[in-house]
Amino acid sequence: MVAAPPFEVDDRFLRQVYRLTAGLALVATPILWAVYGLPAGLSFVIGSLFSLSAILSLEFIIHRMVKPGSSSRTKRWLGFITLGKYTIIFVGFYLLTKADWLNVYTLAAGVGLVQVVIILKAIVLMIGILSKNSTTGTK
Repeated sequence: MVAAPPFEVDDRFLRQVYRLTAGLALVATPILWAVYGLPAGLSFVIGSLFSLSAILSLEFIIHRMVKPGSSSRTKRWLGFITLGKYTIIFVGFYLLTKADWLNVYTLAAGVGLVQVVIILKAIVLMIGILSKNSTTGTK
């Protein structure tokens, strides 16, 4: 019987990233709203939703594309969906840049929220592996 390594990235990793991102967004939004006003809080929420939806749609497309025996028709539909996704992103950003209330800095912070969560999770994984190696004496 082979024991699984205690620290690995598995299918739960993305679910944890989604939950942490949503939690951080829920905590940071009222703080930004109180300190910098409604436009900053709203811009952060929009950026966070954009970032979260981008990674969710990427996961959806990858799960559908990486299937043995999938037909070329399926791949064409998924390519069409991907093209539609980026069209919506470009139109959304165009409309956001035309808005007078947009706070670009908090929008960028919201867009980067998923990446920050992934980096923090990677740091926690590295610290866990390093602390496990130091306690067992493995080099």
